[in-house]
Amino acid sequence: MLRQEEQYVCHDYLDDVHALRRGDSGYSDNTIIDETCRSKMCEWIFHVIDSTRLQRETASVAMNFLDRFLCATTPRAERARTDRREYQLAAMTCMYIAVKIREPVVLDANLTSKLSRGLHTPEEITAMEYDILIALQWKVNGPTTLQFVNYILELLPPSAESIAPVLYAHSHFQTELAVGDYAFVPNLRQSTIALASILNSLGVVEKDHETPLDECIQFVRSISNSFDLDIDSPTVHAIRGRLLKSFSECSKVNMSNLKLPNGCQRRHSSLIR
Repeated sequence: MLRQEEQYVCHDYLDDVHALRRGDSGYSDNTIIDETCRSKMCEWIFHVIDSTRLQRETASVAMNFLDRFLCATTPRAERARTDRREYQLAAMTCMYIAVKIREPVVLDANLTSKLSRGLHTPEEITAMEYDILIALQWKVNGPTTLQFVNYILELLPPSAESIAPVLYAHSHFQTELAVGDYAFVPNLRQSTIALASILNSLGVVEKDHETPLDECIQFVRSISNSFDLDIDSPTVHAIRGRLLKSFSECSKVNMSNLKLPNGCQRRHSSLIR
């Protein structure tokens, strides 16, 4: 999985878009995409997935398809970066592809067109599907952050059995928060985000339960060594800090006073944004 995920890492494609805007390219703020465009389409995709009672991880996969497509150098990807109608079509088609691959139900092009309220025809959706798959080089089965979280937590020591449900719940929630935040898109591995989510969840458990945290931290440290991940790295601390803030804002769990290892607080957040 670790080797495979390297093929699914994105670069900062919005920086490329901003470079076009800064240059004398003829593009305007009303046509090129930005973080707000991404946030709105992410919310829409999660809403559709929830309304149809599909797996929320499918929405995460759809957003990964979209981000990677926008990193591509194909003419269609360039149009999607500079034309918001094309971007919307690409986002909807990525959801259509993700559902087709991961779900037992059928979300065909006609229904997807209806979800767009007629803005995009079934023919446009199927044509975009082909262009996206070509741009992705048909790499559509990469490991997700949620999968990394589950694999790591399955290896918890027996002494942590009582806190496992809380760790799963909080870690899963943070992986979904990361999907909607563009700061977690450029140059970050899914496994790193997963590890940061678990570390934050362990902090919540320490505050609310009588748990041998040192034993759990040692467990995560041993896993991270096996994965060649450094839980004390500035990048992990920066990811944790941003997730902590989002978690506190979106849930009833107060994580604002949660300490990071080695006294390293949110001063590293600039590494993410």
